[in-house]
Amino acid sequence: MAAASCTQGAPSLPRRLLHTAIFGIGCALLVVAGCSPPSSSSDKSLPRSFHWIDDWFCRGTADHDETILPPSEAHRLAANPFGVSLRNLRSLTPEAARELAACRGFLDFCALRTLSPAAAGELAEHGEDLRLERLEALPADTARALARHAGAIHLNGLRSIDRATAEALSAHDGFLALNGLEATDEGVIEALARHRGHLCLNGVDSLSAEAAKAISNRTEKVSLHGLSSLSYDAARILVGTADHQIVDLPEWLPAPDRLTATQGWRSGHESSRMTIGLTPREVSFALAGK
Repeated sequence: MAAASCTQGAPSLPRRLLHTAIFGIGCALLVVAGCSPPSSSSDKSLPRSFHWIDDWFCRGTADHDETILPPSEAHRLAANPFGVSLRNLRSLTPEAARELAACRGFLDFCALRTLSPAAAGELAEHGEDLRLERLEALPADTARALARHAGAIHLNGLRSIDRATAEALSAHDGFLALNGLEATDEGVIEALARHRGHLCLNGVDSLSAEAAKAISNRTEKVSLHGLSSLSYDAARILVGTADHQIVDLPEWLPAPDRLTATQGWRSGHESSRMTIGLTPREVSFALAGK
């Protein structure tokens, strides 16, 4: 019992000294951070560490709630090592983009709806996650500038892009999320299929046989969880020839050895509604023998 009471008593002297030292170091760093002057045009001469220490101890990621972003403020925000969330920013100048590109964490543009090619070119120098989820359009020249970005690009707000933009994005080497794309023409999918990184197209609901063939030839991962209707030929290409370690398909698509059952089922259930393409409901009926 005596031994037990010793182990449950007050911390040993070395442990108390360690706790005291850690607390002292933290306080010292906060004091140093508090000594740095406010953001101004002369901030470029200040070490970035003075700013990120304050952000690290006080709030994690840096937030900016204004609709405009002066370069001096962008410089201060970029010092945060975790990332920057620009909640209400409506426009981004190339000068501010250049400062933000120095950030070693993510950049999240929560409200930015347009992006110039010049600003995109500056952001391309940023090496971490780039989130442009509210962009409503992406011209080819802006896409061409963004494609030089070495990190992940999130463009899930885009509902459609043309073939020129798809061609430009195909030059990107990293993770590319375009989950907002819905009905896309064959040429757009064929161009995006040449993208050399992980590609997310989880909003696309159907593919032609030619588009499916382009997707099946990819050597990098692609996600297509949103598919809800496919022709038998497109399904056969995706299910039978694509590498399933690369092409991530929805669970309703049957395995190759069971796909033929759906074709036989369809031949006995002719109707205008059922000739559109394979759907999850049709596949479940076919495999159940109904």
